[in-house]
This record gives sequence, structure tokens and C-alpha cells, in this order.
Amino acid sequence: MSVATILTTTPDPAAIRLLPDPREGTGASVSDVSSEPDLLRYLSASRLKCWQTCRRQFYYRYVECLTVPTAPALFIGRQIHEVLRLWNWGKWKNEPLSPGQLRAALVERWNADAATEFIPWKTPEDETTAKAQAWSMLETYFTECPVAPDEPPEGVEVEVECSLGAGIPPLYGIIDLVRPGGRIVDYKSAARSPGEDMAAHQHATQLACYALLYRSATGELETGFELHHLIKTKVPKVVISTYGPMSAAMESELFFLIDDYLEGIAREAWVPSPGQHCSWCDHLDLCRRRSGM
Repeated sequence: MSVATILTTTPDPAAIRLLPDPREGTGASVSDVSSEPDLLRYLSASRLKCWQTCRRQFYYRYVECLTVPTAPALFIGRQIHEVLRLWNWGKWKNEPLSPGQLRAALVERWNADAATEFIPWKTPEDETTAKAQAWSMLETYFTECPVAPDEPPEGVEVEVECSLGAGIPPLYGIIDLVRPGGRIVDYKSAARSPGEDMAAHQHATQLACYALLYRSATGELETGFELHHLIKTKVPKVVISTYGPMSAAMESELFFLIDDYLEGIAREAWVPSPGQHCSWCDHLDLCRRRSGM
């Protein structure tokens, strides 16, 4: 069964939306979203990655559910992601959207979200510049994208639930794009070009989760992964990182992480893991105060 078959029951893309858990950046099942932070109801790539990075950060985000302002970079990335979703949906329905339609969609979504969220722009001019920059990044991607304009996707924003066995919470996630032949694509926006090995290391947990979700949904093995990086440099550029299918080692490491997660949640082990990531953590000041630093 192809991913496209799964999508036949999906609402029209004009009405569909991502289903983000309020406490994280990846999609979750409709039935999963709850006001209670049930940490064992489901697993996701973002939860596991946060746990892997720092258990104290995980505690602030998923147990205390502390709210923080949406960082400009995160806001920009989300807007870019939404336009790419619409672009791929148009191709999947064989109703491609024009650059003018896509730019209008960016402006409409941007303005709607900015009206309901607090984004700490330094000045109004910064927001205007950021909006223009987001479109420039998208325009560059549409021009340099390695995917042929007439290539129909197998799946777009596919929401999948995967059973991992008795005693383990199900895995949830949304796959950005599945190209013909089972190539899984994930979009990234960044301020600088990634190194090939570093990108593989940083996103190994996410890619392994996507592989399990894809295999569960289709009964087939993915043929590989592509990370499409939209780089926010003065002159935007596109960097594509390609990888083979999930290896046995990647799968073993993912299940080791899941075991560590389940054990740590049971023990309420919210131990911090100081490192370079502290410099961009939303909870750095709070963590320092509570640690008596």
C-alpha cells in the first residue's frame, strides 16, 4: 500500500492543518492532544530528541509546560514549512500553485499567525525584512529544488501512528514529503549550511522515527532520506543532504533511547545536561536560578 492510498481519506488541503501538540513542534494525532501532559501517551521524534539533549529542558517543556515567546527564527521556519506544504499539496492534486499564489499564501498565513502570537521582533522593520527574506528563501528553493516540478508526491504531510510493541507507547509523527520510490524528505531552515556528518548526527533520531512510521504505514522499506535545507544567508541557498535507508544500528540506537526515556520518566530523572545547547535554550535563566548559579 502506498502512502498516497493513506491520503485518500485526508481532508482537502485547503481545510487541512497540521496538528501540533501545544507543547512541541511536531504533529500529533487529534485524539492525542490533551491539556494534561501525559508523557507516556505517545512518543514523538521531538520528545525523544529533547530528552536526549537535556532532561531538565524536557521537564520545563513537557512537565511544567512552560510557555515561551516564539523565537523569530522558529516563526520564519514555520511559515516557510507551511508554504512548502501547500506547494506539495498542489502537485499531489495535480493543481500546481503559481508563485503569486504561494507568495499570497505566505503573507496571509504570516499575518494571521503574527496577530495571535508574540514574536519578539526588535523593530517592525525587522519583521518586514524577515517576511521578505522568507519569500526569498522559498523562491530560491523553487528554482533550485532537485525535485522536478511535474514529479507527483507519494505523500504530503502524512500523519502516522506506529505501534512499537507491548508496554511501549505508540509513535506519532507527520512526514513532510514522500517522493516516488519511498524517499522521505524533511525540510529544514537554518542560518548556515550544515555539514553532512553533523546533519546526519543531529537528525538521526528524527530520521529513524520517520523510517518506522513509513514502514508501519506502507509495509515497505524506505529507500532513503533527504534533508532539504533552506539556508538564510544574505543570498539564500539550498543544500540537500542525502542518506540511505535506516540501518540496523540506527534502529537499535532509537530503541535504546526509547528505553532510556521510559525508565527516566518512571524515575522522574530530570537531571540537566550542560553543554553548548544551553546557550540557545529557552529556559537557561530559569535553570540557572533553580540551580543556584
